[in-house]
Amino acid sequence: MSVLKRVVIKEELVKLTGNYKAALILNQMIYWSQHVRDFDLFIAEEKKRVEDPKREAKHGWFFKTAQELGEETLTYFASTSIRRYMRRLVEAGWLEERCNPKHKWDRTTQYRVHLINIQKDLHELGEQLDNYKVDLSFLTTATSDEQIDL
Repeated sequence: MSVLKRVVIKEELVKLTGNYKAALILNQMIYWSQHVRDFDLFIAEEKKRVEDPKREAKHGWFFKTAQELGEETLTYFASTSIRRYMRRLVEAGWLEERCNPKHKWDRTTQYRVHLINIQKDLHELGEQLDNYKVDLSFLTTATSDEQIDL
């Protein structure tokens, strides 16, 4: 018997992205960010990036092809459509992308979820990133002269 897949459309991500298709893809990327080998280092790095936003992102990178994302989200969109949504998520600052830095000849695009930007932008909408693997209360943003915990 095969295992049935489940896809979750989170209302807060639809509000954030303005589009349920982009929300599905972002949610899947958030899912994978919780399953990277260096998850503990990724979270520690995000904590440091709260105070130093220009800090280089070294941990939490993974790769997903457009075809894999289509299958995982049960949308089976054309690869070009998925790449277009991914580009929008990168432009919005919710995902980071790079080519594999270890091998110059390897042009595989790697992605990293930018938890700080996602949480900050959700907070501005009166929402928060729900059901993440760890407590994200360390993500803070300064407004005026006061600190607000997200």
